[in-house]
Amino acid sequence: MPGTLRSALLKAAIVLLTAAIFALDALTSMDSAIAVMYVVVVLATVHVWPTRVLAVTALCLVLTATAHLVTSWFGVVNSSLARCAVSLAAIGISGYLAHAGAQATARLLQREESLRLSRMQLAHVTRVTTLGELAASIAHEVNQPLAAISANGEAALRWLRRQQPDPQEVEHALQRMLADTCRASEVIRRIRALAQKGEATFAPVDLAGIIHDCAALLQRELASHGATLVVEVADGLPPVPGDRVQLQQVLINLLMNGMQAMEPRGGTLRLVAAALPSTHGDGVRIAVTDQGPGIPDDQCGRLFEPFYSTKPDGMGMGLPICRSIVEAHAGRIAAVPGGPGATLEVTLPGYRQAAA
Repeated sequence: MPGTLRSALLKAAIVLLTAAIFALDALTSMDSAIAVMYVVVVLATVHVWPTRVLAVTALCLVLTATAHLVTSWFGVVNSSLARCAVSLAAIGISGYLAHAGAQATARLLQREESLRLSRMQLAHVTRVTTLGELAASIAHEVNQPLAAISANGEAALRWLRRQQPDPQEVEHALQRMLADTCRASEVIRRIRALAQKGEATFAPVDLAGIIHDCAALLQRELASHGATLVVEVADGLPPVPGDRVQLQQVLINLLMNGMQAMEPRGGTLRLVAAALPSTHGDGVRIAVTDQGPGIPDDQCGRLFEPFYSTKPDGMGMGLPICRSIVEAHAGRIAAVPGGPGATLEVTLPGYRQAAA
């Protein structure tokens, strides 16, 4: 049942219940405090009119007093003042508590929204900071296709300036220029996506494409640190529901951490992505393994705590942000104990599993 229809039916039920309670209280000689049932009206109002709880409570109090006057006017002896007072007290107390609860819930929701916005802003700042660290790699990624465009343009001019121009060679050079233009545009698109600030948009995303984008963006940075990246992506990875930019941020952070853990001697950084076994449902497992000193078992559980870092100059915010992003995607991130180096593992549900 849609939420709007459910809300409309509940409002109608509240109105009918209020009228029924008033009729029973004012027009019958039942020897009980019927008006106490207004407590149900007040509590139901919290769900459909949370800002009008006090107004509805006041209305119920007025109706209770009116019913007492009506029954006294017609001489109904069992509508005593004591039962009226008990009903008024019960309604007033319930109304106050319901109003206080609604106010507390509203404040809690406001704080949660403020916390969500703060996390989003912090994640954006982290992405921009990471882009600053990758300035050399970004410049290299952009300069490569620009240099190729320049070389192909000069080649095309040389073929045109020959005594006998060769249109076919010129066409080939122009085609290569167009391909390099698309390549440069794609590099800029990836960088702009990482730098953008906005709400997360969840949609089916191709993890294999995200992984290859991250590998291309980090290639020069890895080479400058003496690290080699080996990527193993299984065929037929299921799509996962998520925000492409946020998932890219997680992978870049894990790869950067692995690269820095192997300084100064470098080594091989391995990224493996594979579908989860059928017994675990539809999903994807991503593991990033480095050849650094590894993580002591007693520190594995603390890696994702805010402001905790195993690096001397670390801020301790990268992995906590990664955890919040992965958990927002209904996934899990953990450090795998044992073995040489360190392994950080991310599991994400598949699109069909998350939709179910």
